[in-house]
Amino acid sequence: MNAVVYYSNTGQSRAVAAWLAERLGFPLLELASSAETSFESLVLVFPVHCQGIPDAVRRFLKKVRADALTAVATYGRMCPGNALYALGRRYGCRLVAAAYVPTKHAYLEESESFSDFERLEPLVEKTRRPDALPVSLPRLYRNVFAGVFPDWRSRMAGRIVRGPACTACGVCTAVCPNGAMADGIPDRKCIRCLRCVRSCPDRALTFRPGLLLRLYLRKKPVDRILIYT
Repeated sequence: MNAVVYYSNTGQSRAVAAWLAERLGFPLLELASSAETSFESLVLVFPVHCQGIPDAVRRFLKKVRADALTAVATYGRMCPGNALYALGRRYGCRLVAAAYVPTKHAYLEESESFSDFERLEPLVEKTRRPDALPVSLPRLYRNVFAGVFPDWRSRMAGRIVRGPACTACGVCTAVCPNGAMADGIPDRKCIRCLRCVRSCPDRALTFRPGLLLRLYLRKKPVDRILIYT
């Protein structure tokens, strides 16, 4: 089958995936609920995590098989890292197209969502071609510390705080991609993706960034879209 599969914590990657699915006429599947492991043409959309591939996407790539793969990595206008190069090298996929797409940062409410979808049209054209040749990806800059205990560094970035409005409804527990939440209280598996904060129906959860994260977020935004076809 053909499909667009997405992993999204804040809705940014989902928006990109939905546009691609509509243009291609492919079904749109959420990674967590997709039982499919074999595809003719697969478009995979996911956010960069610590300049790399999120653990949930790694687990998916280990079991999935695709005749042709188009990979799109969204990033929060800081640093796209080297996720796509690593994906192509590590998982042996026949990567026919790829892109880094700048979009809203999970920790910056004032940053803008990606809206210039027409610039992704080359991905659509290449994905549609049954005879598409593999694409060659350059190795981009990645901070030397990016791969050092990324989950721990995410936890140190700030705290998720449960407020008095919490009714222990269980929504945060259900939506957490790492099984790290229990009625608003995160454990050591929490990567601060903030899906729980955005999903809470009572707005009982808030995120409080630490000093180092606040300093990092003062960097000048990077707004490059990189397309490889």
